[in-house]
Amino acid sequence: METGKHFVTKGELYEHTDLIKKELQGSINHVSQNVNNLEKIVLPMVVALEAIKENTGELNTTMKEFVSEQKEHREKIHTHDMAINDLQRDDDVKIEKEKGKWNVIGIITAALVGGGLFMDKFGSWIAEKLFG
Repeated sequence: METGKHFVTKGELYEHTDLIKKELQGSINHVSQNVNNLEKIVLPMVVALEAIKENTGELNTTMKEFVSEQKEHREKIHTHDMAINDLQRDDDVKIEKEKGKWNVIGIITAALVGGGLFMDKFGSWIAEKLFG
């Protein structure tokens, strides 16, 4: 197109339109090729992501079941611990009672034996002093 003129011939217009069409067609082909390459990359990723999503859902369900089972086991263990503590407390009370009983028996035995020995040794002397 010549400068200074304010009009374009029909042939120049067609020529310029064809040039624009060729440029656009080249750009469209380039974008189409890039999209095809992108499809080759993205589609396998989509399949992998779907598998990850499914596995994550299964993992979530599994973790919920695991936590539920752990809670149940903790409650059972807590119940057993409480029962063991109660039994141990009962045993401690029984042991203390036994110790007390044996202490009393020991004191009585010591008093009798000690009293007997004391009476053997000093009984006649005490009897003389008291009864003359």
